[in-house]
Amino acid sequence: MKRKLTAVLTVALAAGIMVTGCGSSNSGTETKESAATTAGDTTAAGDTKAAGDTATEAAKSGEVTTIRFYGSDSEYNQNIVAGFQTENPDIKVEIVPVDFDNAEQIIKTGIASGDPVDVSFFWGSQINAFTDDNMAYDITPYLTENNNEWKDTFVPAYIDAGMVDGKYYAVSYQPVIETIFYNKDLFTQYNVEIPKTWDEFVEACKVFKDNGVYGVGNWNGQNHQLLQFAYQYMANDGTLEEYVAGKGDFTQCEGLKKCLENWKSVYDAGYWYPGEGALTSTKDQTQAAWYQGKVAMMFDAGSNAGEYTKNSEFEVGILPFPYVAEGGKYALNTVTNALFIPANAKHPEEAVRFMKYYTSDAGIEEIIKSGRLPATISMQDKVDSEILKDLLATTVGDNVVGYKQMQGLSSEINSFLQNDMVGMVCTGTSVEDTLEQLEDLKQATVKGE
Repeated sequence: MKRKLTAVLTVALAAGIMVTGCGSSNSGTETKESAATTAGDTTAAGDTKAAGDTATEAAKSGEVTTIRFYGSDSEYNQNIVAGFQTENPDIKVEIVPVDFDNAEQIIKTGIASGDPVDVSFFWGSQINAFTDDNMAYDITPYLTENNNEWKDTFVPAYIDAGMVDGKYYAVSYQPVIETIFYNKDLFTQYNVEIPKTWDEFVEACKVFKDNGVYGVGNWNGQNHQLLQFAYQYMANDGTLEEYVAGKGDFTQCEGLKKCLENWKSVYDAGYWYPGEGALTSTKDQTQAAWYQGKVAMMFDAGSNAGEYTKNSEFEVGILPFPYVAEGGKYALNTVTNALFIPANAKHPEEAVRFMKYYTSDAGIEEIIKSGRLPATISMQDKVDSEILKDLLATTVGDNVVGYKQMQGLSSEINSFLQNDMVGMVCTGTSVEDTLEQLEDLKQATVKGE
């Protein structure tokens, strides 16, 4: 752990900068332990009214605290911020636009510099990337005060995604759900049936290629979504729980072997946009091809369903990940978009108030209107979008097996799965050597290196 933290500090000092939009640094740094103690001292039952009175008095006196929020500057976030500021005139929220592809490194650099944002986006199921280095604030006391009043507003699987060793460090506001969006018009035009197995998926890609259309759209830095097929294999051969917990030997993981071999065959066949250069295609390039009708199936997070339906000139559908064998088990991830507070944030109390509003009915309503699914219980039946209903339909059934992705094992494993593994195999590294590197990373994590 010391080695990891030292590396982060080195990056911060070498860069000489902090998260974009951050102010001057502060030499005082609060540890996770002291943050947890502070939370416990200030959020005991009965203190809520006092906090509200303090906010009202501050507003009347003209005192305003500015907190920085590392998150998307999308319309729904702007609306949530506006609503929060109306109800909390003593707090101003400054949105610092998030760089999703480099979020972990940027957030850690800000923390190590001593001047992080006050509230930050991250993935709930991967929050251990920060707890491992004591970089996340323990929000358990806030969630559990007043007999779990705030905690019980969430779907259990989603709020528990942000729990590490029995404590909560992240609040999940929406499930991500890895998804395949498909162009219904292209499927109809070329008389392609919805693929239900991997073999049918490959056959569909062949038909599209024969007609000048790429079957697969996926951009550089997002290859972890392609590993959904590995999880399908593991769900069906009984090894899913073992491997996602990091207990199995990855060099012996048949599900990963088959998945990597499959994707190399798709890459070699030229089914993956744009053929040559598929592994380096950017998000903008790939999405542009999708909107132009050059890509039949797009791999992305279900949270972007609203974006695709709004911006596409053709009908968009949700395609469940094909089974490895028809009638088998369906592996479903529990990845969530979440908010957390850096351990040394300057305004944790104000940050908690913002997070509570963000996950209130008023905040979640904005998230639903943007075409995203809610993580709170009271808003589950408020989803009226047909594509979101189709997405929710992929999450239920007697054959559905939930799991947390392997990215949560460590930040190094996360980077390898997201950026390296599929590309290594497609460009010539053997599957055996690639899985050996993954196993080495896991062993290093076990040893605490």
